[in-house]
Amino acid sequence: MRLDAADIEDFALGCAVLGSGGGGDTEIAALQAVAAIEANGPVDVIEVDDVPADALVMPVSGWGAPTVGIEKLGSGDEGGRLVQAVERWFGRPVAAVMAGEIGGGNGVWPVSLAAELGLPLVDADGMGRAFPEGPMCSMHVAGLAPEPVFLADEHGNVVTVEPVDGHWYERIVRQMVVTFGGSVPGADFVMTGQVAGTATIAGTVSLGLRLGRSLAEGGLAGLVEASGGYLLATGIVADVQRRTTGGFARGVVTIADEGNAPVTVHVQNENLLAERDGAPLAIVPDLIVLLDDATGRAVPTERVRFGQRLSVLGIPCAPVWRSPGGLAVAGPTAFDYPHAYVPVEELVSRG
Repeated sequence: MRLDAADIEDFALGCAVLGSGGGGDTEIAALQAVAAIEANGPVDVIEVDDVPADALVMPVSGWGAPTVGIEKLGSGDEGGRLVQAVERWFGRPVAAVMAGEIGGGNGVWPVSLAAELGLPLVDADGMGRAFPEGPMCSMHVAGLAPEPVFLADEHGNVVTVEPVDGHWYERIVRQMVVTFGGSVPGADFVMTGQVAGTATIAGTVSLGLRLGRSLAEGGLAGLVEASGGYLLATGIVADVQRRTTGGFARGVVTIADEGNAPVTVHVQNENLLAERDGAPLAIVPDLIVLLDDATGRAVPTERVRFGQRLSVLGIPCAPVWRSPGGLAVAGPTAFDYPHAYVPVEELVSRG
């Protein structure tokens, strides 16, 4: 498969859905991707099993609060400096780029980097969606060490961190994100093709493109069918509480659902819990997507506004997140929610 400039709009639509409200703004990332492809040519997308066993795969993503990311633009050189830092560390060239998380702008930005470097993009990622914390990825569930972590900002600063485990990874790097102004690109869990074949979530670039095309061509009904999701509610945004703190965008969105009790969506970069009358409609790690009824587009948490008419969609997550190891890393208890995890399809069947 190849991604050319004509594919990016649909791909960005799909990545916005997979962002579950987070992952960064797709509009800016899409403009960058189109410009990079027009300047350098289409990007080859390769299956994870086709990456040579000893080839170096570099996952990349942006860290920080999405509310900061839409205002704090980069220089455009951060990706190149990340590659240089990775190659210095490992002593050999990067052979392929991969999205650390396919959700939001973090799913789209690697297309730009792959085009600029003339490298293939791996049809896989580490989340199958977006999550707020770095260790919340399939590589961590698989037992890979997080170190080293590479960060590069728009001023030319490059930092390499060697955390001893996922807890220290999040703790140290999150403080660096705050120091960098609340948003910074990074690379982590750099691995060989052989390891990527067992530690990543395959087919997510293809999934993003497929979801985006389904939404563009068939609207909400097309997206529901393509994603296997469930329409949970439709209504007007009655209240938005949002703050940027500790490197995250946190808040609560209240949607006045017509004919029903209001729906409350709890946010930490991503939409993590949707409740009605204190009972969950959908809960992390399943995806909760807010779609603008006027445009059909997924609305990121930083762009939710009072008075918007939104549809709330629940989508089953990748199977790895429903395993005991996945739930330990990114289930409700990881966010201190009192609810046990129940798959969205079971919650829907309960009525």
